[in-house]
Amino acid sequence: MENAIGKKQENKTKTFDPLIPDDCVRALISGYTSNVGECRFFSESVESKCFLDPYSRRAWNCNGRCFINGYRCEYISDAFSLKNSVEEIYFLMSLIGQNGTNIISSLGWSVLSLEEVLAVSGIKKEEATFIISVLKLLKLVSQKNGKLVLTDRGRTVHDYLLTKDLV
Repeated sequence: MENAIGKKQENKTKTFDPLIPDDCVRALISGYTSNVGECRFFSESVESKCFLDPYSRRAWNCNGRCFINGYRCEYISDAFSLKNSVEEIYFLMSLIGQNGTNIISSLGWSVLSLEEVLAVSGIKKEEATFIISVLKLLKLVSQKNGKLVLTDRGRTVHDYLLTKDLV
């Protein structure tokens, strides 16, 4: 009886990381539900309560649970699909360098002009043309009507950078 109780208590304190595929499988198999506030993307400071989609409106509040009955949050699933490996993200980050990652981080969910990007990223104007050209070649950034916006691939790198800042 003690072993069963000990195991039950052990399972209650066990947490799973929604960014680790094996943890997602274990959470699903066990029907795991996260503790309130456990999700690293949860924040009361943004309207949606989620850094992954800060400007949306939601009918319900997840209260920071990244797993409910074993199912991973759909916003985390969309942002961190299994097709994007951590190795690929690190490779892209090494290609674009610190200044490129500053631009990617600065864009966030915004569409900014070059001047706005320079103002918030700390990049020197003479470096910007080259760095943005590299970001375009890597398909991380696109330019529409004079504004810079992240591509889906750029969004993946941005969201990965965000998790590193939050941890």
